[in-house]
Amino acid sequence: MYHQLKKLAADERAKVLNTELRKDEFQILEYLADHLQTDESEIREDMAKHGWYYIIELNRFVKVEAEQASL
Repeated sequence: MYHQLKKLAADERAKVLNTELRKDEFQILEYLADHLQTDESEIREDMAKHGWYYIIELNRFVKVEAEQASL
């Protein structure tokens, strides 16, 4: 099912993922990945290509611009 989400723009995909991660049944990305019939690493890698990174402490994807990242 994640392949269907990949049809969306990365910003929209992040919005959907973050909305789902707020639900009680998806308290961690691994649970959501199982529900989407994919691997957690596939979601992380796909989103990272577009500058979206999963922050475990926030349980959400956050957009990180290259100029914002520290060395």
